[in-house]
Amino acid sequence: MATPQWTSLNFIIPPHAERFGLGRGLPVRAYLDRLADHLGEAGRAGLTGAFVYDFPVAMDPWLAAFDVLATSPRAEPVVAVRPHQESAESVARRTADLGYRFGRPVHLNLVAGATRPSRPAADLEDRPAARRRLAEFATEVRAALDRRAGHGARRSLVFTPLSTTPGAVPADCVVLMARPRAALAGDIARVRAEQGVGRVAILVGLVIRESEEWAWRAAARLHPPDRRQEIAGRLFASQVVSSEHTTGYALAREAETHDEVLWYGAPARGIDAPKLVGSPARARAWLRDCAGLGVTDLIVDLPPTAGEYRHLGSVLA
Repeated sequence: MATPQWTSLNFIIPPHAERFGLGRGLPVRAYLDRLADHLGEAGRAGLTGAFVYDFPVAMDPWLAAFDVLATSPRAEPVVAVRPHQESAESVARRTADLGYRFGRPVHLNLVAGATRPSRPAADLEDRPAARRRLAEFATEVRAALDRRAGHGARRSLVFTPLSTTPGAVPADCVVLMARPRAALAGDIARVRAEQGVGRVAILVGLVIRESEEWAWRAAARLHPPDRRQEIAGRLFASQVVSSEHTTGYALAREAETHDEVLWYGAPARGIDAPKLVGSPARARAWLRDCAGLGVTDLIVDLPPTAGEYRHLGSVLA
């Protein structure tokens, strides 16, 4: 059974805190060791795009991107940028200078912010106007990047999440959280019509084992009931304004499992992406269907341990 030919294979870097969006900061050496483990295992699995998220307890995304570049010889950071925090020129300068310093491109993920505290009050009051501001920022960033592009250098890419708010945001790739294939088909059609992009990425967790039974057992073991995580998830849900996250919550309420393999039952549901749980053949089949619907790029959500990447070779290769 053929594996889809992805335009890019990406992953999420681990935070410097105990967990994603939860807990105190780790000792510096422990953080750097964990980062190196994830970068090494992800790289051996064939993933190169390293998404660096931005949320209230996260390290500054640009510093985290520097750590990625300094730790891995191949990983290419995809840095989360919010337009109300930085100017287009400063973003382009950091992107170009890091690319020059390490000899490989740094990419951008232009986001509005997933929660109310992460967005300016004006954006919450007028969503269409906020969408227009994001589009203007994306245009300015692209122009500034092109002005700074070195001769022969690989082009920095611009990603941006899907939004239910109408309006095109100039980007090279639109990112969606994984969802059932029927819903995915409609959303990709809307992306292509509204955004006019050729590339669409899905973000999905992967729990892969030799058999279906072993995969579901692994999912239960890797994501056991966790009261702290559940409380953090409820707090996040009370503040969320991102349409991608609210879509995920609605699907989780509808059913714990969709398409027989897409699991929304982890304690951090809503904060993280749904998990694709199954054997390599079952996972490849679901991903091949997604590619047939128009998905071109894959982002693997952050696993609980770096060792999980070792199970992905037969699905991604």
